Amino acid sequence: MAPAPERYKEIQDALVTKGYLSPEDANGAWNPASTEALKKFQGEQNLDSSGKINSLSLIALGLGPKHDTAAVKPPAQPVPAQELPASDGK
Repeated sequence: MAPAPERYKEIQDALVTKGYLSPEDANGAWNPASTEALKKFQGEQNLDSSGKINSLSLIALGLGPKHDTAAVKPPAQPVPAQELPASDGK
């Protein structure tokens, strides 16, 4: 399943921002210039430089999964220890 043209454009725009692709090549159609830009980016990120769009490349471009921070629960707060009455030794 291929990404939608809007997603291609988003990826291309990220490559343009990072200096790997010229702005005129960011048109929403994946082309040889896009593939070459992605290969170069992948290689410099120590990723498999296949030129194929994959999750690691998207994450490195800042286009990975979006997390809804409102849905994330804050860490549980520790419950303070109850003070026990002093023992008189009996």
